[in-house]
Amino acid sequence: MDRVKLGSADAFATLFARHRAPLYGYLLRMTRRSELADEVFQETFLSVHRARTTWVRGEASFRAWLYRIATNALRDGHRRAARRPELLVDQDPGVHETPGQRLDLERALAELPENLRDAFLLAAVNGLDHNEIATALDISADNARARVSRARVRLREILEAA
Repeated sequence: MDRVKLGSADAFATLFARHRAPLYGYLLRMTRRSELADEVFQETFLSVHRARTTWVRGEASFRAWLYRIATNALRDGHRRAARRPELLVDQDPGVHETPGQRLDLERALAELPENLRDAFLLAAVNGLDHNEIATALDISADNARARVSRARVRLREILEAA
């Protein structure tokens, strides 16, 4: 990130390549709409590039800082989607399951409140620790730990009820 701050395109490409797949996966799970995930993903990396001079080594890991930018872009994306109804239409035919089909993890995640889903995905899927989650979501580490714990309990309840 220090090289990115100095304007190195190669360093930015390396960061992009390293974080592209896990970040996009997080955004896709959060939005459940590829069009919105694409939009938020692009906005996130544009914001990283624009704000590159504000990142301070030791203040937060790059990964935590990246997910904080992504989470903020995600919130902005939800507000934009509310103004653009075509983005709210679910393009995934698997979402319209018939009654009696087994509830899978993706469906269970969709039932979680957004704040619990955010924390759980950052921990379980993206491997962020509680301090990084706290930075990404702009909450305390204790709150991050509690949200991850509550999400796990709630997911277990949802999956057992299926």
